[in-house]
Amino acid sequence: MGNPTKTNTLVLPSRPNIASDLTRVEDYLEVVYDLMQKKGYARSVDIADLLGVKPASVTVMLQRLHAKGFIVYERYRGLTLTSSGERLARSAQQRHLTILRFLQILGMEEKIAKEDAEGIEHHVHKATINRFSHFVDFALKHPSWLQAMEKKD
Repeated sequence: MGNPTKTNTLVLPSRPNIASDLTRVEDYLEVVYDLMQKKGYARSVDIADLLGVKPASVTVMLQRLHAKGFIVYERYRGLTLTSSGERLARSAQQRHLTILRFLQILGMEEKIAKEDAEGIEHHVHKATINRFSHFVDFALKHPSWLQAMEKKD
């Protein structure tokens, strides 16, 4: 007979979290794109610093991004974004900026707006981003409306 104190537990095979993977891919591509725009190049150490991860983790992700066709990466030589990598990076950056501006218009503190934008950008539908974008454009084109809204506080 089996041990009566031993509990049987069901171990399910782990499934990859596709949303989490896409979030990380977009975060890396966005950082690479920003670095390349500002400095003309992106180094692993800079990516690690900006994302708050270890350089070894960056190397692993850069290899994955290379395998997925988002970057051209040669260890110790550098990297460049492919057209699909740049397209995805620009899309992530645009979503981020739209949400950040939206939250700033709502009067959120800068630090909170940045943190929330980083979290929200990966989990919002394209149609929602489009509405946010129209709202931001309207608010910026009609400062009197925005001032009236701020007076209500």
